[in-house]
Amino acid sequence: MLTVLIIYMLIMLAIGIWAGRYNKNMTDFLLAGRRLGLLLATFTLTATYFGGGYFMGLSSYAYEHGWVALWQAIGGGLGLILVGFIAFKMRELQFYTVPDYLVHRYGGKTIRVLSAGLSLIALVGILGAQVLATRAVLAMVGVGSDLGLVIAALLFVGYTVIGGLWAVTLTDFVQISIATIGAIIAAVVAFSKVGGYQSLVGAVTAQGVGEGFFTLSGGDFSLVMWLVLPMMMYTLIGQDVYQRLFAAKDSKTARNAGIISGIAIIVICIFTVFIGLAARALFPDLADSSQAATMVISKFFHPVAAGLILAAILAAIMSTADSLLTAGTSHIIKDFYMEVLGVKEEGNEKKLLALTRWWALILGVGSIFFALAVPSIIEVLNYSYFLYTGGVFVPVVGGILWKRATRQGAIAGLLVGAGMAVIGLITKLNLGGVPVEIYSGVVSAVVFIIVSLATQKSNMPSYNKS
Repeated sequence: MLTVLIIYMLIMLAIGIWAGRYNKNMTDFLLAGRRLGLLLATFTLTATYFGGGYFMGLSSYAYEHGWVALWQAIGGGLGLILVGFIAFKMRELQFYTVPDYLVHRYGGKTIRVLSAGLSLIALVGILGAQVLATRAVLAMVGVGSDLGLVIAALLFVGYTVIGGLWAVTLTDFVQISIATIGAIIAAVVAFSKVGGYQSLVGAVTAQGVGEGFFTLSGGDFSLVMWLVLPMMMYTLIGQDVYQRLFAAKDSKTARNAGIISGIAIIVICIFTVFIGLAARALFPDLADSSQAATMVISKFFHPVAAGLILAAILAAIMSTADSLLTAGTSHIIKDFYMEVLGVKEEGNEKKLLALTRWWALILGVGSIFFALAVPSIIEVLNYSYFLYTGGVFVPVVGGILWKRATRQGAIAGLLVGAGMAVIGLITKLNLGGVPVEIYSGVVSAVVFIIVSLATQKSNMPSYNKS
């Protein structure tokens, strides 16, 4: 199995080195020269979402809660479909980042600094979590030390630094193909081992699960909403998502890629959820439900086949990690270096490309260091996902839907929403079980509307004049 993984990782590195020769400037590195057709745009966007969380995480959640786990994937899929329509206009305007849109819509540097800062911290936190997720995969092939994890992490950092988004896109094409095939094969094998769906239902029911275990509602409609809404909210504002759509060759391609990838995510995740259900029937006494997928693979596959499936899981993790890395680099170079500091570097594309690569390296190595040396930092950084969603969701979506929104309203909504998320996380505020990013978003929306109405006579932004 280890040999299979090593060969796979070397192939990914080779693709990155080959792709690197096509990078001539920053746009090539960050947006693959804005030349992605429908096939590649769809594959890289799907790969961005189908990471370790959707392969192992959904299997784990399904093991514990049943079919209701699929709603998290449905939330992400619906978000991608909606993003396709939003990105249609943004792609026409040649944006690089989500803060580019916010500045275009509202004006001023303040909202760029706030939104880019929150996004960057969230991306680094999620990136660190992906680095740590490789540990479970490598442990299955006998690599229990951190050295193996570091080598695997440096691999995706390496091909990303060398080849940029073009390398990421090509490796994503390979990785989502492997991950999808791996998920399907693992689900089919688990299905056969359990003796069919009716046998699965009988075996799990005998364990005393609730009536909603085998229903999509899970017997609790509020649970469905809490699984769908947070994922959908982040998808609608995530830099890692928009970057792929900004890299599409035109606005129509961006829209169609969002729609198709959203559908693809839901379909693929049906298989990962089923792996979790089958594992519940086959291994009812797992101490750690996160082992559901890996148990199926280790018990029922030939070592070579198991190596290929593990490569599929590793592929899912790496495809998300490299996407996060390029997204974070976009904020550093485009938002902070070029826009906030005002360094344009016109006519010096080689210098700008070199700087972009250096920051991608710093960001990637930094995430590995924090994940290993200070794992508690990664947990803290992951909380910024809630701050980013609670603060930035309303200014982005509200700015699209409501023409009377103002700069003051957007900044106030962002600050209050993020602040409310901080309060919720620190105090563990529980409002009827509503996730923190949702109730902070509601408070953000109220402030956004009130302040916008109070300041609507201020200078209207260029977005509304066009």
